[in-house]
Amino acid sequence: MAERRITRKELLKEPDEFLTTTGMVVQYVRTNPKPVIAGCVLFVIALVAVIGFLTLRKHQEAQSLLLFEQAMREYHNLLGSGEQVPPEQLDNVLKQFQTVATDYGSFPAGEMALLYTGHVLYEKGDFKGALEQYQRAQGTDLVKSGLGPLILYHIASTRLALKEYEAATALFQQLSEDTNSPYRREASVTIARIYEMTGKSKEAAQAYKQYLKMFPEAPDAPFVRARLADLAAKG
Repeated sequence: MAERRITRKELLKEPDEFLTTTGMVVQYVRTNPKPVIAGCVLFVIALVAVIGFLTLRKHQEAQSLLLFEQAMREYHNLLGSGEQVPPEQLDNVLKQFQTVATDYGSFPAGEMALLYTGHVLYEKGDFKGALEQYQRAQGTDLVKSGLGPLILYHIASTRLALKEYEAATALFQQLSEDTNSPYRREASVTIARIYEMTGKSKEAAQAYKQYLKMFPEAPDAPFVRARLADLAAKG
């Protein structure tokens, strides 16, 4: 049996779903004006709050960057002078970085300021304080941004400054095994130097040989060969 076709007249008699829904909405608004108005007011308030929050965040981010750049300029001017930096000047730039790190810690500039507090404390000879700041920096988005090896290198160097030789060696070993680390070469030769510093001549010689095998054309290769010769001469 052939299926009966619906005529145009019959289609026109069918209710329009869109118009029906619209009519229901209009009817609801007419019968419930107060809740509708309250909902609209709340929506506008929420929208204004979001816009205000985003505007404030944008202003804070710009301010954090400005303060960080000011501290950075002073920091590099002090260390780039080639002269002994007075402690009070280091304290002043340290306070600037600490302010940015504390007040704007959720922004990239605040996280970088935290890292630089470690740098300044290291320059001041406060290695324990520097280590604490570097370790805090490991918990920030700086690591996700690709600065993980840099932070790890500073932690290793600070451990070495604290004469924590085993811990420092382990960290430098980690860096030397990371083929993507820009500190791989320096970490490798530092391991050999630590062995020398701690009187482990055999381990130092092996580390120097491994270094030359990995980086035969390194700028300090002649120095490394000289150290190997000296270790061999000492037996």
